[in-house]
Parts: sequence; C-alpha cells; structure tokens
Amino acid sequence: MKKSLPYMLELMDDESAEVQKEILRAFNNYGLNLEKDINEFSDLLNPEKMKTLRPIILENRFIWLKENWHKWFSIHDQYQKLETAMMLLIKYQFGLDQTVDLHLMLDELSEEFKNKYPYGDELDLSYFLFQLKNIKGEKENYYHPFNSNLIYAIHQKKGIPITLCLLYMLVGDRLGFQIEGCNFPGHFLAKVVHEDETLFVDCYNDGKIIYESDLEALKIQAGNRFVNLTLTKISPEIIIRRVLNNLLSAYKKAGDADNIKFIQTIIELTPTNPVGEQYFQI
Repeated sequence: MKKSLPYMLELMDDESAEVQKEILRAFNNYGLNLEKDINEFSDLLNPEKMKTLRPIILENRFIWLKENWHKWFSIHDQYQKLETAMMLLIKYQFGLDQTVDLHLMLDELSEEFKNKYPYGDELDLSYFLFQLKNIKGEKENYYHPFNSNLIYAIHQKKGIPITLCLLYMLVGDRLGFQIEGCNFPGHFLAKVVHEDETLFVDCYNDGKIIYESDLEALKIQAGNRFVNLTLTKISPEIIIRRVLNNLLSAYKKAGDADNIKFIQTIIELTPTNPVGEQYFQI
C-alpha cells in the first residue's frame, strides 16, 4: 500500500468531492504506519494536506498508545516503570516515527555527571542539571503540552516541576541515587535523604534545596499532611496520573478537543496504586 501513497497524496487535491471522500477513506484504512510512510513523500505534502490528515494521524497515535499503555503496569522497578510510561507519552506526542531515544539521553547525562563528579552525590546532581546544564522551570509558556515531555525538557532545557523532577529521578537512578517524588503543597518536589536528613529539591526553581528545618511554618499549616509528605512514598502510578492530568489541562487550555478526549481515556486506563501496596495520595 505504501507504493500508492504518492498517488493518494496527489489525489487529495482532486476537484471531485467523491474522489476526495474515497481518498480520505483509504487514508483512514492505511494503518499505524501512515505517519512514518508519508514522511518519505514530504515533497507532496503542504499545510492544507497535513491539516486534513492530522485527525487520522492523531487517531493512529491514540490507538497505538492505548494498545501499549499497559506495558509499564507490571514493571517492578519504580524508575523503569516511570521511564517506560514517559517514553510511551513521548511517542504519542512526537509521533509514531519518533526515533530519538530517551534512554540514551538519560544515559549520556549520567555519564557526563560521573565524569565531572566522580564522587558526586544527589545534591551535586541537582547542581549539575539545574545550574551547570541550565535546565530551568518554564515560566513563560507553562501550559504548553510539551512541557510534560522529557525529551523536550532535555532539548529545550525547560519544563514544569514534575517533568524536571522526573529527569532528576531517572538520571539519579542510573547513578545509584534514591530520589523520590513528593506531592508538596504548591508544586511537585523531589525528595532525598542526605546525611540522615530528609531534603526537598525544587527542580523548577534552579534545584533549590529546602531543609526540614526551613519548613516549620508549613508544619503548622499542613499538620499530619506534612508528616505524610516527608515519610510516605508516592507510587509511580500517582506520579504518572499527575503527568496525565497536567497534559489534560494543557490540551484544555489549547482547546485541543481530540487530545482532550484521548488523554481522558488514558487516565481512565491508568491504575491508581499497585495491587497490595498503599501510598499516600493528595
């Protein structure tokens, strides 16, 4: 069927409404390889044709994501679980022809850190990512959907709090660091234990370190909730659901009806907690 693509693309401009209707039906029936295959005939594409094909391409991405979304559910390692889910969302956002490897990019960051800080710890990693590498919190276009995309965050050196925390966690895992997520009041933080003290890292604000001793005022406001935040582990499922809810909000801001519908469905398919484990939710 790939051989017929040039003719199909050319016939999209046919004067006959009946021919256009049949061509559109053929594109709908083409299958999940459409997005990849049409790239070979980019000279026959124009913005108007891409606008016509966009709903079909998005539907194909959604079908693919729905078919593959379960792959991270049963992974035991929490970091691998998070990375797999984020890779699936990257492919959904960037396209089924996506070839950039998130795993390799995270490996490269961890190797660069090890070369620069052979005996570095979690705090050194925070400084490395959010100061030396200059990866910052997105301030101007906070609700752009790609701000929930890890490859975009690495390339563009910016993202929203949870995306930057995930970057910190996944690079840290490669270095043997135990970095967890924290649903802190206000926005998502990373949590580390350093020299027997629990510290919070604000990845969105240049990797600012927040000590427990700095949070006395918040203890009064948060009460038992503060204790849960500092002591209770947040599951990968809760983190991914928060990523999805951020995506949903971004698509709602953009008025993107197709993506709103698709992400709502994926949220419904996403488990809240792993079976047999209890996690604090807020």
